[in-house]
Amino acid sequence: MSKILELVEENEGYREEGLNLMASENFLSPGVKKALSSDLAGRYLSEYYGGTGYAREIVEHTEELFKKLFGVKYAIVEPLSGNICDLAVMFAFSKCNENVAMLPYTHGGYPLGLEKFQRKRVSLRNIQNTFEIDAEASEELYHEDIPLTILGASYIPFPHPVREFREFVDGTLVYDGSHVLGLLACGEFQSPFDEGAEVIIGSTHKTFYGPQGGIILTNSDEHHSRFREFMDVDTDTGIGLVDNPHVNRIAALGVAAEEMLDDQGYGARVIENAKKLATALQDLDVPIKFADRGFTGSHQVFLNISPEKSLKLCHALEKSGIFIDTTGRMGTAEVTHRGITDMESIAHRIAECYMRN
Repeated sequence: MSKILELVEENEGYREEGLNLMASENFLSPGVKKALSSDLAGRYLSEYYGGTGYAREIVEHTEELFKKLFGVKYAIVEPLSGNICDLAVMFAFSKCNENVAMLPYTHGGYPLGLEKFQRKRVSLRNIQNTFEIDAEASEELYHEDIPLTILGASYIPFPHPVREFREFVDGTLVYDGSHVLGLLACGEFQSPFDEGAEVIIGSTHKTFYGPQGGIILTNSDEHHSRFREFMDVDTDTGIGLVDNPHVNRIAALGVAAEEMLDDQGYGARVIENAKKLATALQDLDVPIKFADRGFTGSHQVFLNISPEKSLKLCHALEKSGIFIDTTGRMGTAEVTHRGITDMESIAHRIAECYMRN
């Protein structure tokens, strides 16, 4: 057997036997895996190539599924990652030497390299001792021109203040839903479009249980037209951010969308399990953040321990088959998707390891 295939099989068994509480990962269903490993993995999409009719139909149908799922006018499924989505909004709504407002990485934001693309970073303020964006404190930053604001965070236990930002942001307001996309799809957590966001972007493999990739959603004709300039292959103007959009990934994404349309209760179960896990851990004397606020409103639960102890606990839990972040962040998306409901037993396993270490 190929050494690589051998390692692939070993990884499959290892992850199947483990308990994944990674906030940024999810389980792929058999249908999603089938599409991902199908003949489409080696095929193109463009009409330039013969034999691509089914591929184009798959892309069109996947777009329609996302329009239905999110109640939105436009869905762009070509981005190969959430990072490509960030670059798309950066290029579409800002120019060289212009300002882009984002939460800094040091406070849980996404570390997009704006300076590498000749943009100027304006760091949004956060509420002290939380991972939340502080709209009131951030408003004073807008005395200068900021054509693009991206509300996003890797640490997101509670909703972003979209409505508050809409009151003073004159430029384009984008909601990065990478971590909570599956919750939004089920009508949970918050409603960014209703609250004033013009665009939702995100990765598709966290609370949304599709393959790794990205999605762009908008109701604006103008915004959609700008995005298409960067996503479509145009030999006159040149290729933008995507050449071959990987049709197998889009097909797998479409299968996941079909599954989520049939399981709209998934989002509520994810949040319920997160609250149950946090409560059970707290009852077992494992310190959890935000107890005074019900611990979380998303899939994410945060240990309230030092970075050194978080790192040590992560490695100790890994040895016992439980996977969390080295920062003490946990998520309930995958266990919920797998149908696991007994958060108390999981909490006991974590607590036993915590007490030993």
